[in-house]
Amino acid sequence: MARDLTLVTEVPKVLSGTAWHWAGTVGELVFTSGQIGWDEKGDVVGADDAIAQTDQAFTNMARTLEAAGSSMDRIVKITGFIAKPEALEEIRSVRDRWLPTRPPSTFVFVTGLVQPDLIVEFEAIAVKKP
Repeated sequence: MARDLTLVTEVPKVLSGTAWHWAGTVGELVFTSGQIGWDEKGDVVGADDAIAQTDQAFTNMARTLEAAGSSMDRIVKITGFIAKPEALEEIRSVRDRWLPTRPPSTFVFVTGLVQPDLIVEFEAIAVKKP
């Protein structure tokens, strides 16, 4: 398969103004960059609240996937990076609410994310809508 990457340039307000692309597509697949708990102003939601950050990360992911021609129910693989291992069960409960079909999922514990008060980041692979 040839690498024919199309970068998604139309992104939600919270993600605009950054130098990085938040999603790209190859054929019918959508690959997201890591989605974190930033609000529309670029501020961290719930500095010490794993549930709030996870919910915001998935809100941002839903917006990003929509901009790329996909949706949350079309995710085929999700990876979560967790900087606060003791928050795993809270993060998992929010993930399961957003992804009730339970696609393949991996969690990786990390020593930190792009900002020190971030707890979780998710990236996904999804299929475009028909």
